[in-house]
Amino acid sequence: MPTPIISQASIATTTTKLKSDPVSDKKPIIIGLYGLPGSGKSSLMNRLKLELDDEKFVFHKGSELISAIVAGGLAAFAKLDKQQKRLVRERAIASVAKECLAKNRSALVVGHYMFWPEGELAGDIVATANDFCVYTHMIYLNVPVHAILNRRLGDTQRHRPPVSAAHLEQWQRAEIDQLAGLCRQHCILFSVVPQHDDNPLPFILNMVRHFEQTNARRNLALVMDKVEAALVDEEREETVLVVDADKTLASEDAGSMFWQAANGQETLKICPLKSLFSSPLGYSEAAFRQATLLYEEAANEVEFEALCDKLASAITVHPEFISLFRLVLTHRHVRVVVLTCGIRRVWQTVLDKVGLGYSIKVVGGGRIADEIVVTPEIKAQVVSSLRQQSGLFVWAFGDGPLDLPMLEAANKSVVVSGDPRNRSRSMEDALCEAIDTRGFCSRQVLLPPHVAPRLDATKLPLLAFSDAEFVEALVCRRGPEAAADTVSKSGSTYSCTVFHATDTGAAQLLMSPTRDASVAGAALRLAHQEAGKYLALHFLTAVIGVESFNVPHVQGHQTAGFRLAHEPQTTIIALMRGGEPMALGISQVFPRAMFLHAFGPDDIKDHHLENQKNLVLVDSVVNSGQSITDFLRHVAARLKQHLANIVIVAGVVQKEAIADGHALRAMMEQHRVNMVALRVSSNKFTGTKSTDTGNRLFNTTHLA
Repeated sequence: MPTPIISQASIATTTTKLKSDPVSDKKPIIIGLYGLPGSGKSSLMNRLKLELDDEKFVFHKGSELISAIVAGGLAAFAKLDKQQKRLVRERAIASVAKECLAKNRSALVVGHYMFWPEGELAGDIVATANDFCVYTHMIYLNVPVHAILNRRLGDTQRHRPPVSAAHLEQWQRAEIDQLAGLCRQHCILFSVVPQHDDNPLPFILNMVRHFEQTNARRNLALVMDKVEAALVDEEREETVLVVDADKTLASEDAGSMFWQAANGQETLKICPLKSLFSSPLGYSEAAFRQATLLYEEAANEVEFEALCDKLASAITVHPEFISLFRLVLTHRHVRVVVLTCGIRRVWQTVLDKVGLGYSIKVVGGGRIADEIVVTPEIKAQVVSSLRQQSGLFVWAFGDGPLDLPMLEAANKSVVVSGDPRNRSRSMEDALCEAIDTRGFCSRQVLLPPHVAPRLDATKLPLLAFSDAEFVEALVCRRGPEAAADTVSKSGSTYSCTVFHATDTGAAQLLMSPTRDASVAGAALRLAHQEAGKYLALHFLTAVIGVESFNVPHVQGHQTAGFRLAHEPQTTIIALMRGGEPMALGISQVFPRAMFLHAFGPDDIKDHHLENQKNLVLVDSVVNSGQSITDFLRHVAARLKQHLANIVIVAGVVQKEAIADGHALRAMMEQHRVNMVALRVSSNKFTGTKSTDTGNRLFNTTHLA
């Protein structure tokens, strides 16, 4: 039989066209289905044909493609030399690419990587260079060798030489290892179907549909949709905090933790993610899609959910972030979204566990069901879109070089500097380059606060989340209907801030019994006490901050607990009589704080504040502000030198009392005093006799 003449020109034309395009929307999706002979590739292909839309897919078996090309079919092909066989195989895969381009379809192709007769030192690789130019994805059936042996023995249609289980094991391992490396070199997504999956069809079907639907433009559109959905609320947003997750929200890296947990080891010699991102794929979109496939291989849905919950329980969010989030979320025009290149489900569970999951959504990937991957470039595109298309003011928070594009795209940015043992070692160089060559301007926060800063305070100035100027900059109104949520003085070096919950559902519920004329005495005192507890938990922890300390764990070891920053050095002063119930509620939340009754400023003595860090002045109502001003004047004149924080807490504050030019406002600005209130009221009504709050609280209206 004459040797068939195969034109290399036609092969080169198609493959050159494919090579000239990077992995993009234009390149047809061509999926290779690989595995050892007897692994069930052909039968799986037939089942996939019944499930997939034949208007979107074409299906081919490598042997049938070869048979169609060579006159005389497979029998003639078997007589060709190696060079001729290679040319036939190259032409076969090139014909698939040409067909997909012409018909605008995707393809699923059954192929072989190598043949390895037992007794040979190495297998005969039959895959060609063209295969790795044409394929965009490759699925490998990692079938248990005992199942392959049974299929080979039961196959009556083909002659399969006897082979040992040990040899099949070696052959399979070699194919997986070599294909994984080659696929990464050629930007092909490679997935191994887990051995524990008895019925691989649903797994593969889900994957193939995902491959066919996925492209860069659709991915970005989906990410933006998810971000916009995360920002939806009743009031239009003006400011958005876009926050990274791993090593930013907490010191931990959930990706590394996942692989340690999945492999049952405390430390891995080589983390799969590190190996992936150091490959030719780098930090490309393809690399993050490959990471998703690795997570799919590692655990099924139930196992993945359990692992994520386990990891979330082991992650401790920086308390400073918790306080900051609780604070800014009381301002209805401010939103927070966590945008992560890592595992969305872990970080959403983390936020759920600290009570922030309802208000803050995580946008990220990790599973095919998430639909998206987030890359450093996408983070930057999201921030730019929020600024330019939506007209929002964006703050970005991140810790490493992958966050820099996002940080540079934001209106304002904060670099989180963590423990030097865990934080990115390349971030300093990346920051220096951004600052020196691109004029990048940012600030850094130290989390935890005792760690060494990056660079120096000139290049990357320090801030603390509790800094009043920083908080005011976060929450200030930027829209045309700017509200008086903050009290600031133009040109002043310090701005006092009033934090209040006026328009929140919680405030509306808590204030209802306090405004109900039928509620008095013990019931009213309890209502004020609950309001005090709420303000302590949601506002004072944000204004003053929290700190960690050791507590005994139920399992016998020490673990981290949290309390108000300098709680043992805190003095809570109840302005009598009306402030006592609310002050008692605050005291319940901060049990280590000193509690003091004060009928007048002179009741506060030197020893009450000596060596103290925090002073909390509590009254039920601030009307004119005269009483509070007298207390502040007394404290500031004699006792303020040791105090880090002075905070006024009230149930209701008259808006006029904190207006520009008012004595109370001037006093607060002068002495760096913040105020926390359940609500700010424009109603100038001042209670007297039977309507006085103090009389209602203690059932003394009949004595008025």
